[in-house]
Amino acid sequence: MLEDSIMTAHEIKAAEENNIKIEYYTMDGTEKAIYMCPGDLMYICNVLIDYARIFEAFCLEAEEQGEGWKKYTYEYYLNRCRKIQGKIESAIGYSTEAAIEQCRKKNKKSERDEDVGENALVLTLKHMKKKQQQKEAKRTAKTEKEDTALKKNDRNTDSAGIVGQVELADFLKS
Repeated sequence: MLEDSIMTAHEIKAAEENNIKIEYYTMDGTEKAIYMCPGDLMYICNVLIDYARIFEAFCLEAEEQGEGWKKYTYEYYLNRCRKIQGKIESAIGYSTEAAIEQCRKKNKKSERDEDVGENALVLTLKHMKKKQQQKEAKRTAKTEKEDTALKKNDRNTDSAGIVGQVELADFLKS
């Protein structure tokens, strides 16, 4: 039990060392710190850029409506988001814009891949249709061969057999 606690403490310490330490001061002046992994900080940067874009839209709307005080407030929040984002990005060596560009390239690539998949599906269906047509052609040829053989056989039968067949056909009609 004690060994497990010691291992857990070492694991926590190792995890904290791999995380990024963020130090801050509370309102009463005490120093505090939180540890965050780089992925969480990247997520925060992505959220901040989204908020900045929202504030940009609000600024344009306030300007169109002639509400300068709203525009000034939104510009303040916009600049604050960008400042925080910039600090975090420089601390962890991350670029939100580069990540967005990489994502756009990846999406373009996946669109091209969808076409390849669609083309493969179309080719498969064409291949299956061609095989089915070949089977139908074989069946038709086989049926024509059998019909030719029957006709040949009918010519070789005597007239009594043919009369008997006609009489049977007449019987079935009635």
